[in-house]
Amino acid sequence: MVENKIHISIVTPEENIFEGKAGFVLVPAISGAMGFLPGHIPIVARLSTGIVKIGKGDSARYFVIKSGYIEFLFNRANILTERAMEAKYEERDRVLDEIKKKYKIVQEITEETKKIARAITYVKDLEN
Repeated sequence: MVENKIHISIVTPEENIFEGKAGFVLVPAISGAMGFLPGHIPIVARLSTGIVKIGKGDSARYFVIKSGYIEFLFNRANILTERAMEAKYEERDRVLDEIKKKYKIVQEITEETKKIARAITYVKDLEN
């Protein structure tokens, strides 16, 4: 019988923040939010600063993370991150803002950054 839970761990260089089982996990991947249910295909993805939501029955737990990686393999979600802290549902956005300020994380893409990205794409197209 296939287990209908995911074993989840959230680890920083300093400590193990969370270890447990849940029905789902939602992470802030660089490409956008990614959700995992039991039986998901294996994947490794880069994470951005944001909120990890771990479901457990009718309740959920929230962790604010500062970038990192997730490895999902055989119903195990290993989240490796620089920093993490648990936040109550009502406090998750405030805690996320505090982490961004503390580590000076800016998620704004300026016009100059867009110009550079277009130039790099143009050069890559010329090489092909």
